[in-house]
Amino acid sequence: MALRLVQQKSDFLDAFIKQLDRQVDEIDTILRGIALLGEITMRARDKVMSIGERLSSVLFAYTMMMRALPGEYVSAEDVIWTNDQFGGATPLMDLTRDAARRVLIPLLERNCIPVMGGFIGRTKEGATTTLGRNGSDYTAAIVGAAIGAQEVQIWTDVDGLMTCDPRLVAGARVIDELSFEEAAELAQFGAKLHPRTLEPAVDANVPVRVLNTHNPSSPGTLITRAGAGAAAGPRSIARKKNITMVHVTSNKMLGTHGFLAQFFTIFAQLGISVDLIATSEVSVTVTVDEKHDIEELRRRLAELAPPELYDGLCIIAVVGRNLMTDARVGARVLESLHGMPVKMLSLGRSGLNLSIVVDDANADAAVKAIHRALFEATVTV
Repeated sequence: MALRLVQQKSDFLDAFIKQLDRQVDEIDTILRGIALLGEITMRARDKVMSIGERLSSVLFAYTMMMRALPGEYVSAEDVIWTNDQFGGATPLMDLTRDAARRVLIPLLERNCIPVMGGFIGRTKEGATTTLGRNGSDYTAAIVGAAIGAQEVQIWTDVDGLMTCDPRLVAGARVIDELSFEEAAELAQFGAKLHPRTLEPAVDANVPVRVLNTHNPSSPGTLITRAGAGAAAGPRSIARKKNITMVHVTSNKMLGTHGFLAQFFTIFAQLGISVDLIATSEVSVTVTVDEKHDIEELRRRLAELAPPELYDGLCIIAVVGRNLMTDARVGARVLESLHGMPVKMLSLGRSGLNLSIVVDDANADAAVKAIHRALFEATVTV
């Protein structure tokens, strides 16, 4: 038995070394080509960025085997099919679902543990793609939805999603349960989830649990369709720094139609997404966090009306359910910011997100003040 185990380890090590050699040869070829051309395409960049994830997956599977765990390496490119939007690809769920069931289910039925890197996919033509920031979380949700998992677990370095970033607010508390909508809002404004992580989980109604690698006994945060019931109120505070506010005032908006369509068409043509929107009869204000083409945006907007752009701002998002039903929430937030200039305020009809825009310089103090007002203060009714 011992001899057989030693032989298995030796065989796997040989396979790992061969795989490593193939990956190194491949990346060497790619890098030489990039150096020769003196430029790198998005397609080549995705190929280069995928190497570390692939190698670490092979190494992790080998490490599991050394500890007598039945891990087996699976290439993400054999499972995750995507479009060709390199750097931020979108999964093709029908193809991915078929591949996941064909590749992963047989391993699970044999009590093997598939070890697959996240962040990586491939196009129908076989080109390597990546899924963007925190793409490994996204991969987990894609695979969980594809195979109909009972739960998707995201392991990170905190005990779950919290009422605030614990590095900023020592009194931040773990949130036991959130709805998909609440978690998606937090992800969009900086929580430790890929902004699109929840999309496949929502579609397949698969719960997602956020857990702490360094504290596995913690129950973490469970994200479900229902969340913690229908109770109204704030659940968490997130922030997004380095924001630009774009403001346009024009009498062309007064009593006419089509101005806003022209305004947002410019953003769409430049591929610049908008976070917050506020309008009046003669003005429109939006926030963006993408700096590419910002000068071209300024030039194009000037054809409609002279734009004003303000840099160095921060969005602070108070996320919860039915925030509009309790007027005290908004009052407490604004009272806590006494003396801090507020550049913009936004609360949608859904009541999911009360967003305040302040200077980056005031962001930390503002978050701490709002957290004290909403989660630490004792309120007498």
